Amino acid sequence: MKIKVITDSAADLPSELMEKHKISFVPHIVLFEDKPWKLGVDIEIEDFYLRLRDSKFFPSSANPEASDFLNIIKESLESGDYDHVFCISVAKELSGSTYSAYRVAMKKHSENVTLVNTESASGVQGLITLYVSELAKQGKNVEEITKIIENLIPKYYLNVGFHTMDNIYKSGRIKSKFILFLTKMIGVKPIAQMERPGKLVSTVPVFFSKKGMVKKLLKLAIKGTVADIKYNLVISHVDNLRGAQYILDNLKKNRKIDRSFITFASPIIGSNTGMGTIIVSLLPSLD
Repeated sequence: MKIKVITDSAADLPSELMEKHKISFVPHIVLFEDKPWKLGVDIEIEDFYLRLRDSKFFPSSANPEASDFLNIIKESLESGDYDHVFCISVAKELSGSTYSAYRVAMKKHSENVTLVNTESASGVQGLITLYVSELAKQGKNVEEITKIIENLIPKYYLNVGFHTMDNIYKSGRIKSKFILFLTKMIGVKPIAQMERPGKLVSTVPVFFSKKGMVKKLLKLAIKGTVADIKYNLVISHVDNLRGAQYILDNLKKNRKIDRSFITFASPIIGSNTGMGTIIVSLLPSLD
């Protein structure tokens, strides 16, 4: 069976892997400087962050339309190139509109489309997308792939740390200038951890040091994973390659890491959390 894999731009995975496995992604849209940009299509993610760094304006975002998914599904199935399509969605709890767009798009071809709610985003969503593609190439059928992925999803780990609350204030998610001023004065580095299904929950902040946030992310990742399980790892970042590399190097010393990737974070998350963001995503290896 020939299987096509589709995901959305909330997933973090190096572009060369997406291209190698012929994975299609449907971009979210950011409204930036009075212009809509399709992420990864109209503007590359690195270029987007360069603009964001120098801009006084905060971008808003829009979810993909059902037609964006339907066009790829329809073309894949009607061309005869594929027999089945897997749609790998950002957690519906994080983006109900994106998940609903998948559901609407697949109605016409429901017998030949499987929708996976990853209960996550970022690197976990990217790894699940990669796994589905690899399992298909191994000759697994739809039922076998679905069962393997459903068993893996409850075992993922994801946390995110960021340096400032400037962009969150600009987005309107916090209203108080005093809180913003306080976090800058005392150097709070907020950290959130993904809890199932798809809910980001704040942990204890880290104080005074940029290095402190990175070290805290590392400690939480070690604490939140299991020593005798082999993992694949994606570390996503916004202009914080040094911090990402530090976490990768030290996680390899403390956990069994099969494959590891460092990539830019999805702007859907990164535009809110701002420069310096790091997202640590682990998923047990298929082995």
